[in-house]
Amino acid sequence: MNRLVPALALALVVGTPVVAEDSNLRAVLSVLPDTVFSDLTPDVARYLDLSAMAEAHGGALGREALSRALLGGGIRPAEALALGSPDSFAEKSGIDSATLAFVAGIGQPPGAVSVWGFADAEAATTAFSGLSGRGFTELPSKMIANGEPGIVDLATRDPADPWRGPMGQASVVGLSGPALLQAGDAAVLEPLLAGRPSALDTLAGRILLDALEAEEGAVLQAAFLSPWHGLGGGIDPATLAGKNPDEARAALEQAAAGASSGLPLWQGAALADLETPEDPALVLAFAYADCTDAQAAADGAADLWREMDGTAEDLAEASVVESQPSGCAAILRIAGHDGTPRPFNQATHALMAGNLPALRIGTGD
Repeated sequence: MNRLVPALALALVVGTPVVAEDSNLRAVLSVLPDTVFSDLTPDVARYLDLSAMAEAHGGALGREALSRALLGGGIRPAEALALGSPDSFAEKSGIDSATLAFVAGIGQPPGAVSVWGFADAEAATTAFSGLSGRGFTELPSKMIANGEPGIVDLATRDPADPWRGPMGQASVVGLSGPALLQAGDAAVLEPLLAGRPSALDTLAGRILLDALEAEEGAVLQAAFLSPWHGLGGGIDPATLAGKNPDEARAALEQAAAGASSGLPLWQGAALADLETPEDPALVLAFAYADCTDAQAAADGAADLWREMDGTAEDLAEASVVESQPSGCAAILRIAGHDGTPRPFNQATHALMAGNLPALRIGTGD
């Protein structure tokens, strides 16, 4: 067994990625808002590649495949799929699960949003139009709803119905490129449908996409994070009220300087579950405008991982991947063993508990 020993297990490599385009990953970043990487809140954007999960489990998107989806909580189509058969899902939702390429979720109730991702905009439009025959009516905003938003109706509750769920609440649905956006209130969807910049329009989004596409293997699920998750509560979001982007970044840098030692301030991060021909692997990727910072972070993330799991027998590999046209990603890849995604599961549980040391930002002594 290999151990996390720097001299043997860490290989720091700097290079330009050989890209195998991940169309689903690109699509979800084009739908998610830019605030995924800039908002200083505990929110985590969660993404599941349903087509890749099915392929990894013999082509079937059954309960076995979805049992790996630790990031599926709060994503209405994923929760409904996990509760019933594909036939039941199609009957209740009006959508064939085989046409879903990916799903995602952002925000917390009552502002939670579920993303239903399709292969292209045409498929999403077809699914959106088909809902008109299932109790959905058009709102003035061109969104549609299957009842009065925000009203609990226990008579219609059905956890296996993604449009109703366990409390019987109505859904509001909007169309955004290759995806349907679902929420409990039209006001939650309005800013997402207003043509604002997407996560893919940000430097962090482009760097992380390049980094994940350069990895050998398929990304089955991923969490996208803002620097909040690296500051350990070291900054009060209220202190950023009214600040422009430069002022907000200065406040972040000040908080990082006062924190214990860790990584240089990153602009965005991704925690990904990678399926490879050998064993599943965890990939932690951090976006940096400065490649020197990325190189320091690659080594630092491995040290911080050891702090959490000093007896790990997984192989850790640190690297730096250049992005076009600028910036770099610091990468920490931890290989699993025995066909199980144990490192990803370990990191996800630590993230949910609010204590994943490998994310820690800090330039103080």
